[in-house]
Amino acid sequence: MSENPLTPAELGEDPVEPVTSPPSGRRTWPIWVAIGVAAALFLCCAGTATAGAVVWKLRHDDFTANGDLTLSGSGTKDGAACSGNEMYGDIAQGTQIVVSDPEGTIVAVGTLGDGVTKGPDCVFPFTVEHVPKMKKFYGITLGQRGTLTYTPDQMKEGLHLYL
Repeated sequence: MSENPLTPAELGEDPVEPVTSPPSGRRTWPIWVAIGVAAALFLCCAGTATAGAVVWKLRHDDFTANGDLTLSGSGTKDGAACSGNEMYGDIAQGTQIVVSDPEGTIVAVGTLGDGVTKGPDCVFPFTVEHVPKMKKFYGITLGQRGTLTYTPDQMKEGLHLYL
């Protein structure tokens, strides 16, 4: 007798999915993605820490340059406020003092303080903070004047500029 066997659906039973074995190659990409993300985070954090160390070093491996600028013959009465006149009209309280490195890159900026008459002269104190330590020389530019060069020792001892 050749009978056709009945299918589970014809018998009113739920069909059962055939059991298959898992693929022979395991999916490993989620592990590699996790490793890649972890590596990227590590490099970002390491880069941030390195950049932070550089900024800290720049901020803490510097000094403050102090000095004064004397304008000869520009004073009025001893102790009185003064400023540049005639050909020194660009010299006054607030005039910028720009410090540059040997390549001409600006590394720090300060300003002249209030001018005070001392004898026949007008003297302006100044302070330039966060001047990075260098081994060569510094360029100092005052207002619209040219750039003069000074050694690191001169900068640390204090500058006395004359016009």
